[in-house]
Amino acid sequence: MAIVKQRGNILYIQWYDPLSKKVQSKTIGLSATESNKKKAKNYAKKLQEELTKKTRKMKEIGIQRITIKDAFDHLLRNNQMKSPKTIKDYKRFYRKFIETFDENQPCTSINKMAVEDWLNEIKQLPMAQNSIHAYGKQLTHFVNFLFEYNYTPMFKINKEVKTKPELKEKIILNDIDIESIFNNLTSKNSNFQILINLLFYTGLRPSDLLTITPDKIDIKNQVINYYSPKRKKYREIAFHDDLVPIFKARLKEMKLEKLLDYKNVENIGRAIKTYMKALNLNQKGYTARTFRKTFISLCRSRYNMDASVVRELVGHEHGNTTDRFYNKIGLVQLKSELKKFQRPTS
Repeated sequence: MAIVKQRGNILYIQWYDPLSKKVQSKTIGLSATESNKKKAKNYAKKLQEELTKKTRKMKEIGIQRITIKDAFDHLLRNNQMKSPKTIKDYKRFYRKFIETFDENQPCTSINKMAVEDWLNEIKQLPMAQNSIHAYGKQLTHFVNFLFEYNYTPMFKINKEVKTKPELKEKIILNDIDIESIFNNLTSKNSNFQILINLLFYTGLRPSDLLTITPDKIDIKNQVINYYSPKRKKYREIAFHDDLVPIFKARLKEMKLEKLLDYKNVENIGRAIKTYMKALNLNQKGYTARTFRKTFISLCRSRYNMDASVVRELVGHEHGNTTDRFYNKIGLVQLKSELKKFQRPTS
């Protein structure tokens, strides 16, 4: 029951919040006169009516009393088969989220105003816009999960408050830099050499490359089998003629379980970043992902390769019904189109 209390000469309201299971209080800014006490009692009465109505509604729609931490653990259990990178993104968001929200509080503390305040705060962080937007996307995913399981009442976030992505310039390797990258490879170890060649000639994601094992490389038929963590499926693609001697040399010396001796995608990224810095190319925004963009851009814009074939080669989902469900693109067609691809020289 909401009641009127007096502290010194100031009146305040005290009530029990059934959702947080805690006693709450706040001042109403009135001095303790008889007329103000009547006003305070009316305020307390209205507040209690709102609390009772809210509690009844929560019961009707089945809102469950569960902490933010418990809800997030539930989210992780439901998504445990997602890629390690996705799980890492969830946890990165959560660490930032609980800097503001007490994870031991009930999920009902996550409401429209609180969420919008949090979004407005993170938009002020000294970070890249897309990094901030990544937090915003994960927030949307998390609150939708809370709605799905009735952990908090549903609300709609104002679209003006939501984070927005930044449309960046499409950065690809130019011909001069491609030549420099390959000309300086001789001083690097074979593990790094094959990484660069795989990134450039296949356009595959680093996470895809990490799954390739020696027994999945068919040099005679120029075919690679690998598992795509992003698409969660095993795939088979043809590979370029230029990779044949590189694979042969690597397989002769290898005593490893995997083709590339890198623990994770982050290590690949650091290796590429270090190499670009050594070549004085670190100011151009080149990353491991740039090789994928370059491969696709060269295939489509310079060599006019078939769009469906390029999607198949790099592991993109086909956008149209015909290619997605009916048209099976075979290895022969992949090999034929790949012959158009040449490493540029300046």
